[in-house]
Amino acid sequence: MIISLNEQDHGLEQLAGGPADPFLREARSIRLVGRGGQVLPPDAADLVVSVHQLQFVADYRLALKQWHTAVRVGGHLIVAVSHAFLHERSLFLPSRRHPDQRRLYSPRVLLDEVEEALEPNSYRVRLLADDDRDYDYATPLDQDARGHGDIVLVLQRLAPPDWPLADRPPTFPQPLFGDAPDYAFEPVRTRIERDRGFAPERILILKLDHLGDFVIGLPALARLRDLFPDAHFTMMVGGWNKDAAEELGLFDEVVPFDAFPRNSSEEEPDPRGVAASFHERLSDRAFDLAIDFRTDHDTRFLLRNVNATRKAGLGTRAQFPFLDIFLPIDFNRGSNDMAHEFRFGPGDFNAQGSAARHEFRISSDARTVERDCAIVWGPYRWLAPGRYIFAPFLERRGGAEDSRVALDVALDTRQAVEAVFTGGDMPRLAFEVGPDGASFEFRIWPVEGSPSLDLDFFGGRLMRAGGLGVLHQGEYQQLLVELIRLRMLDTGAPADVPGF
Repeated sequence: MIISLNEQDHGLEQLAGGPADPFLREARSIRLVGRGGQVLPPDAADLVVSVHQLQFVADYRLALKQWHTAVRVGGHLIVAVSHAFLHERSLFLPSRRHPDQRRLYSPRVLLDEVEEALEPNSYRVRLLADDDRDYDYATPLDQDARGHGDIVLVLQRLAPPDWPLADRPPTFPQPLFGDAPDYAFEPVRTRIERDRGFAPERILILKLDHLGDFVIGLPALARLRDLFPDAHFTMMVGGWNKDAAEELGLFDEVVPFDAFPRNSSEEEPDPRGVAASFHERLSDRAFDLAIDFRTDHDTRFLLRNVNATRKAGLGTRAQFPFLDIFLPIDFNRGSNDMAHEFRFGPGDFNAQGSAARHEFRISSDARTVERDCAIVWGPYRWLAPGRYIFAPFLERRGGAEDSRVALDVALDTRQAVEAVFTGGDMPRLAFEVGPDGASFEFRIWPVEGSPSLDLDFFGGRLMRAGGLGVLHQGEYQQLLVELIRLRMLDTGAPADVPGF
C-alpha cells in the first residue's frame, strides 16, 4: 500500500526502473515525503521515500533524523536529490532551475550529511548510485538537461548494538624487520586532516550591511583585531558606513563598496548584479584570510573568487564549498523559536454599519457610532503557541476632549488584554497564546459613560516573540571569530585528503 502526503508528488514514478527499484518492489508499506519535508510518525512504514526534498530543507540534520525514525527497524529510507554535476551542471548556488534550493549535492556531500545527522550503527548504506538513465550529455548548458540526473541513496535502519564505537589509543604492531619503525593507523583520520595554522598578515573583511548591522558586529571586529594585532586589515563596507569604520581605528584600509542600496525600501537589492565590480576592485590583491561577516547568505558568493589562502563565513561547506572555516547557522524561519511579524490591513476586519470603509482605512464618526456593539473586529486568525504583541494603527481625527475608545484582544472569545485609546501614544497589546493555540480577534469598542472619538483605523501589526534559544547575529559573529582563532592559531584548518 502506498500512502502519499502530497498527491501531486510523482517521486515514486521517478525512482521506478532505476537503481532503487528492487527496494520499491519489496516494500510492503511505503510513505512518501511531500514538498516541504512533512514530519512522519515514528515507525510509519517499511519504506520511506524522499525525492527532491532534502535540497530545499534548511535543517537537513533534523529532516534526515525524522525520516530515518519513520522507518521501521529493518526497513529502508530512500533519499533522492538532484545531482550537481548532472541536473544542475554547476558547482555553485543559486540553482538555475530552483532559486529557493539551499544546497547542491554530489554523492560525497550527501553521505557527509547522513554521517553528520544519524547515529553510527543505526543504519547501513545499501545503495549509493548516480541515476543517469537516458541522460543526454550532449545537451548545451543553456538548455535543461534531458533524462535522469539524480543521486539515489538507500539506507537500512538498524537497531543499534549495545556496544559503542571504541575510542582508545591505537596499538602499535611489532616491527617486521629489525629496527624498522612502528606504524599506527588512525581510522578517524581517513577522510580529514588539518593544515598547519599560521598567523595571517593580510586580512580582508566584508561587512556590507546597513548601519545597524554594522554596529552589532563591532565587538566581533574588535576581538579579531586583538587576535591579530600585527596584521594589515582591509575593511570593505557600504559607502554609508565608511566614515564610521575609519573612526574606529581598527582597520588599516577602509574600502567603500555598495552591495545593497542605502534604502532597500526604495530600490530592490541586487548583490549579484555588482559581483563583477567587486572582483574588479580586488583583482590584483592577495590575502591570507578573507572573512564575510554578514549573517545572511546573500553576499557569501563574493568570497568565491577572492585570492585568499583561507576563507571564512557563516554557513556550511555543503552550501559554500569554497569556505575553509565555516560556522553553521540556523536559517529555518519556520522554527517555533523564530520571531514572526504579520501585517493586517483594514480589509481583514469587519466594521459596524455606522463606520465608513475606504480603500486604506475604516473611519468612525462619534456622532453616528452605535454604542451597543464593537466598532471594528477581526481578523479571526489562528495563532500558534507563543508570546505576541498587537500594535493597531489608529489615528484620532477629533471628538470631545474626554472622548475615548476601548481596545481589547480576545482569544477564542475570551478577553486576553484590554487598553484605552484617547489619541495619544499608540497602544501595544501584549498577550500569550497557550499550548493548544487560539483564534485571535482584535476589537475596538465605545466606552460606556464616555463620548466616543472620531478615528481612522488602518489595520495593525502582530508580532510573535522569538525563543531565547535562538542566537543573535552578533553572537554568531563572535563565535565565528573564536572559530577563526582556533583554526588559524591553534588546531589548524581541516583540509580534504586527495583520494578520499
